[in-house]
Parts: sequence; C-alpha cells; structure tokens
Amino acid sequence: MFHPDQTRQHAVFERLRQGILAGTLPAGARLPPTRALATELGVARQTVVLAYERLGAEGYVRARTGSGTFVAADLPDAAPSPAPPPQTAAQALSARGARLAAIPASAAARDAGLGLLFAGGLPAPDLFPAAVWARCAARVMQPLAGELASYPPPQGLRILREEIAAHLAATRGLVADPDSIVVTAGTQQALRTAADLLLDEGDSVWVEDPGYIAGRGALLAAGAVPVPVPSGTEGMDVGAGIRLAPRARLALVAPSHATPLGGALPIGQRLALLDWAGRANAWVLEDDCDSEFRWEGRPLPPLATLDTAGRVIYCGTFSKTLAPALRLGFAVVPPPLVSPFVRLRTLSDRGSDAFTQATLAEFMRQGLLAPHIRRMRTEYAKRRAAVLAAMAQHVTRAEAVAVPGGLHMVARLPDGSDEAASVQACRAAGLSVAPLRAYFSGVPRISGLVMGFATTPVSMVADCARRMEGALRGVVG
Repeated sequence: MFHPDQTRQHAVFERLRQGILAGTLPAGARLPPTRALATELGVARQTVVLAYERLGAEGYVRARTGSGTFVAADLPDAAPSPAPPPQTAAQALSARGARLAAIPASAAARDAGLGLLFAGGLPAPDLFPAAVWARCAARVMQPLAGELASYPPPQGLRILREEIAAHLAATRGLVADPDSIVVTAGTQQALRTAADLLLDEGDSVWVEDPGYIAGRGALLAAGAVPVPVPSGTEGMDVGAGIRLAPRARLALVAPSHATPLGGALPIGQRLALLDWAGRANAWVLEDDCDSEFRWEGRPLPPLATLDTAGRVIYCGTFSKTLAPALRLGFAVVPPPLVSPFVRLRTLSDRGSDAFTQATLAEFMRQGLLAPHIRRMRTEYAKRRAAVLAAMAQHVTRAEAVAVPGGLHMVARLPDGSDEAASVQACRAAGLSVAPLRAYFSGVPRISGLVMGFATTPVSMVADCARRMEGALRGVVG
C-alpha cells in the first residue's frame, strides 16, 4: 500500500491531502476517527494522529473539540489543474536554452554498447594504475575526513596546485605560480569559464578549422561568433585569422597538436599569434590536452612559455594521462584573471571533488605520474604502429594518416565518398570511429574517419582493420 520511499505517516497525509484538493473530501466534511482510519489502513493509531496534526498545521483541516476533525473551508492550495507535460524541447526550453541544447559537444554520440575499438582521443582503461591509485586514496582518506563537512576551495587544493606547477616545470618547461593555477573539471570547464569571463554576446573568436568540437561549443554557449581559421599540417594559419577577423576578442588554439589533423604551430606562427593578441587586445586560449603523447620529433614547449604580456590562458587535463572520469584539469591564468576565474568556479559548482584532488596530489607527490606516462607512451606507440601496419595491409578503401601527436589518427576516404554512410557502416561493425566532417565549422575540405588506437590492444588490431575493410566495401568504391 505504501511507496517504499515514503514513511507511513507521510503516505496517510498525502492520501488525505490529495482527496481534499481533488474534492473527494469536500470542505466541511468530517474525517474518520483516528482509531477507525488506522484500523482500515492497517497502521498504528499514532501514525494517523500525526498525519491529522500535520494536515491541521498546514491548514487543510480544523479540529473541533468533542466533535472531530473537519476539512477546512478555506484551503491553502487550489486543486491542481491537470496539464500534460511538455512533449518536445520547444515546449519546455527558453529560446536561450534551445540554442544551448543544439550545440554539438562531440563528433558522434557515445554508444555505450559499441565499445572502444578504434575510439579516438581516449586513454586505455586497461592501463589505468588502479591498485596504486587505490593505495593513494586510502592514504589521504583519514587526513581528509575532517574536511568533508566543508566545500572544497574553488581554486583547488593547494597541495594539488603545487604538484601541478612542479609537473609543468619538469615536463613542459612552463614555470607557473601555484597561485595562478585553478583546478577545473577537465579542459572543457576551463575553456567555458574563460569564455564566460572574457567574451560578450556576439564577440568574434578564432577557432581552428577543423578543430576541437567541444571547445568550439564552449565558445558558442558563451554567445561568441566562431570564425573558422584554416588549420593544416602546421596548425592554425595565423595570417588567415588576421585577414578574416583582425579585431577578434579571443583565439582558441592547440599549438602543440591541433585536433584532429595534428598540426603543430611553428615558432614564427606562434610569435605572430602573440603579436596579434597584444595589438588586438585579445586573449589566447591554449589547449594542451594531450601534448604528453608526441610520436614524431621532440615534444613542443607550450605557447605560454613565450607569453610575456599575460595574454595566454594555458589549459591542461588529466583526462588523457589518467582517466576522463576523474574530471580533473587545470588552467594557468594570468594574475589579473585569477580572482574572477575562481569566483565563477564558485558560482558554477563550488569546486572539484576534494577527495579525488587529494588522491591525485598524493599520486603525483609519490612520483608516480611521470613513470605512468612513460609506460603509456611506450604501449601507445606499439598500438599506434600496429594500427598503421594493419591499415596498410588490410584496408584498401581508406588511407591512414599518421598524425604526429595525440591519441587518434585520420583514415582519409577517397574524394566523393559518402562519409556518413562510411561511419555508419564502421560503427555497425563495432568500430567507434567518428566523421571528420564534424570537426569542420566551415566547409569540409577533405573526407575521412577519425579513429583512435590507444583503446585497442595490439592483439585485436588486425581483426579491427579487416572489419573496417568489410564495412567500407559496401559504401566506398
């Protein structure tokens, strides 16, 4: 009789209240004696007494000494008028909400049943250091227990910011003051926070074309107008950006490894970008999400190492080196922006989970992150080489392009191919590929499939390549 989530007293109260509001128990009607109703409902008399007292306290009934309990004539609520729930987003959302809900966040919806074979841009779940991570979590749990009744600091735990600063100095050559580091829920939150702080509705922003879909979405969500700037084997064409939108307010770039073609910005272009930002009073959002994985040449230093005018906001993440589910990233913010950045973080979510932050800080403090990245880099290099070899051997209807960095590559399709049908066929074969077209905000210049290698064990690579060939046979001539 009673819903498992309701107490008996609340269930009796709600049954009577709904009867009063619906008119089943009209104004002035006498309620049954508490003992009689308790017997009928199979509950203790005290349960009904407490329900009656609550109805009286909220104005639904009046008790008359010696006469009983009666439904009040002047009810505190009007009977709810039945109305159908919204059937479409257009009925439920504001105009702004509808605009936000229409912004794409990825090239293709993640299908939980599809698996991770050839999934692009994701780290290998089988390489996550689960046992060591658990020991670090156990070590920080007791010292942190006293802080669980408080909100975490919105800028991030000091111990983690200090470890991030040390890691950046050792691995990226970037000297960062811990007081200028803000811990975020991945790169995505850092990009959106910066966009909300620095952009007004209608401001122009440079975006790489093709480029990072969710980054472009963060700018669109902030009301900006993205200006597609061609990006190729040498990253964003800064000269084209200046010609297209010389007074843009911001540029979103991945100087060390553009998504998805992998271009790296040469030194001349980097200096030109910083020079433009200074002259235009603009900002540069540097996305450095997977720079740890460089397959050709030496790792490139961040653009932020060249910034002497405080125009670059450097964004990094632990989603690629550890796991996306941790939702931990960071931004190195110019000093004048730190306080507004932290304030907006406070307003959005009151800070990242302190327990996960403390566990990561302990993991880094013990010197475990750097060797973990080295192990991943070694294994990923094997998987990448295996995918390239298997594609060359088994796939004739697409050409794998060896992107020089990151956790994905591009399989080029012949001109005129039906890219959407190719993606659908590959996904039907269990391969989690994405359309290259989705990464373009302007007119696509090439067709292809964006695919990964990190999540695919070497033992499964040849089979995956044969599956791709079979899938493309029916759609690519």
